[in-house]
Amino acid sequence: MKPPIIDLEAWSPSLIDWKLKRESFREGLRNRLGHLPMLPSKIHTTCQREEAHGVGVAEKIVIDNGREMGIPAWFITPRNEEHPGPAVLWLHWHGGEYGVGKQEVFEDLHTPNSPAQTFLQMGWSILCMDAFGFGERNGRDPESGGDFDQEGEHTLAKHFLWQGSSLFGQMLWEDRLALRYLNQRPEVRGQPIFVAGVSMGATRAQWLLALEDVLAGAVSLACAVRYRDLLAQQGLHRHGMYFYVPGMMEYCDLELILALGAPRPHLLINGASDPLSPRAGIDRAVGLARAIYGLHGKEENLKSQLFAKAGHQVQEDMWNEMKRWCVSVQKAHKQPDGL
Repeated sequence: MKPPIIDLEAWSPSLIDWKLKRESFREGLRNRLGHLPMLPSKIHTTCQREEAHGVGVAEKIVIDNGREMGIPAWFITPRNEEHPGPAVLWLHWHGGEYGVGKQEVFEDLHTPNSPAQTFLQMGWSILCMDAFGFGERNGRDPESGGDFDQEGEHTLAKHFLWQGSSLFGQMLWEDRLALRYLNQRPEVRGQPIFVAGVSMGATRAQWLLALEDVLAGAVSLACAVRYRDLLAQQGLHRHGMYFYVPGMMEYCDLELILALGAPRPHLLINGASDPLSPRAGIDRAVGLARAIYGLHGKEENLKSQLFAKAGHQVQEDMWNEMKRWCVSVQKAHKQPDGL
C-alpha cells in the first residue's frame, strides 16, 4: 500500500517545522472536502419554541444555512446571559437510525445517560442539530431527491460529488457554522467550547478539532479509524457513505487529523473489539499524533482508552471516564496557566 503524501511514520519534525507546515496541512484537508461556501460572519436562527428541561431550558431552533430548509437543532442551557459558561457541540451518531438525529441529545439510546442530562448537570450548555439526511431532514433536504434513509444518504453523497463537494464536507461545513453560532450565544460567549460525539459524531469531532482553532478540546467516542488498517481488514462496508472523502488515503491518515488538534485536549474512548475501528490502527495513529503533542510539551493532552469488553458501543464505565475528563479540562481552563 502506497504511503500517503503526509506520512508521519516517515517524518519526525521539530516544533518549528510543524508550525511552519500545520496550516498548509489543514488547507490540504479542506481541499479534499471539495467546493464549500464561505462561512458567514453572523449566524441567524429562528426559535420555534422554548421549554423547561431538567435543570435547564431547551430551545428548538432552526439555524440558517443559506438553504431552503435550514438546520433544525436543540440548544439546551443551564445558564443565563449574566453568567456564561462552557458549552459542547454534540454530534449525533449514524447507526442507520436516520429518523433520530438531534433527538439523541435527550435520549440514552447509545449512551448510559442522555447527553443533555449529563452536560447540564456539569453546568455546560449543549447544542445538537440534525445532520444532512437525519431527523427532520430525512428525505426532506432538496438534495436528497425525496429519498429516505440509506437511499437518501446515497443520493445526497452523489449529488454533492457531482457538485464538486462531498457529503462529509457539507456536514462539516454545517458543524463549523454551529460552532460560530455557539460562540454568539450570550450564555456561552467567551467561555470554552468543546465538541463531542459517538461513532459518526466522533469522526466529525476529530476533523473539527483539526480544522477549528475556536475549539478548546474534543471527545471522540466509539470511532477512530485509521484508513489503511480498515482497508487491510476489508472493513469499508462497515461505514456509511458519508464517511468516504475523495483522495484521503492519498493525502494522509488518522494520525495527521489527530495531530492537527495539538496541543488541545482530546479524549478518545473506544472498544477494543470494535470492528469499525481496528485496534492496531488506533494505537498506531495515537502514538504518531502524540509525538506532535510532545513537541508542544503536552503529550498527556492526547488521551486514548480502549475498553477490553466493549465493541461499537459506549458502556457506563466509558461514559464515566468521559465525565471525569470533562471536569478535569474545565478545571484546567479556570487555572491561570490552563490551556
